[in-house]
Amino acid sequence: MKPPGRIASRSARGAELASRQHTSPAPLHRNALVFAAIALFAAVAHATLGCSAEGNAPGAPAAVSDEQRAAALLDPAALLPPRAETVALVDAVAIASSRAGAPAQAASLAELAGDLRTRLFRLDQAVTDAREAMELYGAAATAFRASGDPAHVERACQAERRRALLAGELAHDAAVAYRELYLVSRRYAALAPPAPAGGAPRSQCLGAIAVALAQAAAYRPTGDALRALEQEGHHVEGVALALASGSAPGSSAAPAGSASAAPVQVTTAEATGDLVVAPRAPAAPTGPVKITSIERHGSDKGARVVVELSAPTTFDVGTLAADESAGKDARVFVDIAKATSRGVAREIQVGGVLRRVRVGAQPNGTRVVLDLAANLHRRIFYLPDPFRIVVDVSTRPPVRDDKDNPGGAREVRRVAIDPGHGGNDTGAVGPTGLKEKDVTLDIAHRVAPLLARELKIETLLTRDSDTYVPLELRTARANAFHADLFVSIHCNASDNGRARGVQTFSLAAPRDGEATSAQLAARENAARAERVGQGADPADPGAGLEVAAILSNLNVGDMAARSRHFAELLQRSSLASLSPRYPDTKDQGVRGAGFFVLAGADMPASLFETSFISNPEDEARLATADFRQKMADAVVNAIRAYREGK
Repeated sequence: MKPPGRIASRSARGAELASRQHTSPAPLHRNALVFAAIALFAAVAHATLGCSAEGNAPGAPAAVSDEQRAAALLDPAALLPPRAETVALVDAVAIASSRAGAPAQAASLAELAGDLRTRLFRLDQAVTDAREAMELYGAAATAFRASGDPAHVERACQAERRRALLAGELAHDAAVAYRELYLVSRRYAALAPPAPAGGAPRSQCLGAIAVALAQAAAYRPTGDALRALEQEGHHVEGVALALASGSAPGSSAAPAGSASAAPVQVTTAEATGDLVVAPRAPAAPTGPVKITSIERHGSDKGARVVVELSAPTTFDVGTLAADESAGKDARVFVDIAKATSRGVAREIQVGGVLRRVRVGAQPNGTRVVLDLAANLHRRIFYLPDPFRIVVDVSTRPPVRDDKDNPGGAREVRRVAIDPGHGGNDTGAVGPTGLKEKDVTLDIAHRVAPLLARELKIETLLTRDSDTYVPLELRTARANAFHADLFVSIHCNASDNGRARGVQTFSLAAPRDGEATSAQLAARENAARAERVGQGADPADPGAGLEVAAILSNLNVGDMAARSRHFAELLQRSSLASLSPRYPDTKDQGVRGAGFFVLAGADMPASLFETSFISNPEDEARLATADFRQKMADAVVNAIRAYREGK
């Protein structure tokens, strides 16, 4: 399908904008499904959401909420304001979704933001709009399913149906739409209630998908491709059934690491910018929980405390300002439900901005108190497998948006380079015995002097030798260093050893069809669980999905966008560096995933998979100084491009 032509100038928004909003679809070519997808989506979107715009005309008073304004703009007759204003409104609704207390409310807001982004895509054909809309629809579907209300399953299906149709349209490929719709139908056929005796449709969404699949029969894969798609459908259906049975009301069988096992709640204190991401009440333990250790890292600029527990639980957070007259420091405390602290020191001296950590019993659990040298910015979140509560304090505010000059040069004075693994954590091992931990440290040692010599950038290596550094401590060191960028260097691996190429990740929930991203994150994260004797399954993408759900709430401001942008620069830079000497390098793209090592970074952060050490040819290249130097050059060039605003 040929996309509608762009308007050359956006300066005249009046009648020209109105005419754009009533432009006929592009001519219908052989790819009939894409055109049908647009028509079907538009009809359903108008039918299901048009009513929400009643009484909210575009000229409504300023007191009208962002949600009402966005809903009003979905009316086909409504004129959109300038693009920048519309995008800002979409972002405001999306942020409100991430902060909503109830899953159903969060889902409705994400769906609304996705619909408005889709309308922007219909007008401008900007790829960014389509991708953002697809992510919002995915988030809406996840939140609808997490609400626990069977009535919301239908709305989750509708959100995923819209995402599937949009994926086909964006790819200009009906086969893509067929595949995505088929997987949605398999997932929700497993979740839909039984059909009544009269044979009436169980789901309007599934009925609409069935019609679309029938219309697209010509694009159905055949042979091995069809069998592979059916196997993927079996997997999707099995996962859906497992999550549904584990998240049923009153059930305690939710699989550890699944996103529905411990949905998160986010609270903020507007006056200080404090942020808390905690499990909801269903994660409360049925029996006592033991504090197994308290790790701490302090410096003059920031500190991190990690409270590790034997099982998941809930917690509350409070803060107290310094009282000089009483000789009391500023404090932040965490009350951990049903937790015992036997065997843990009552008081731990730290240093820097964190004077000490104190532990004391409470009637319903244990209180952990951080005595601070000043009133600092605070951020508290949790991590699963094993369950930990992380408290970050810093002299640096958590939000540093470049709103005045978003596309211009950026200040990059300090960079944290994280060589993956180390010590008795070898990481992945190649067919001839090459170890990931050795490759990553060598590349990091090549990056640091280049940054200092060529860009005059101060560099911190999270490990400078063959030693093990806990994942949480790596980010803590970067935060305390007040780094402006964080790059974690790794080597990729696949089960069959055939995959090749370079790949870069930013912290985000994997999109549908990116199950391998969640599996990779689970494998990297599992190294932490194995060291403490907990059986995380490296093949379980649920762990990566939950981490992504938790940590995406920490990406305040434009942090997620800047991390994604830096990841894209790093990916392009690596291909440019390798192509002259290694023209067959495969581009594995930029993906989102939930990595522990990126947990709580207060700067743009990316994880760089230099190549597949599990592949014999890639391993041979990783073993050479030439290839490693080109990888180091790629990191330096990406940082240069980011600093210059490219």
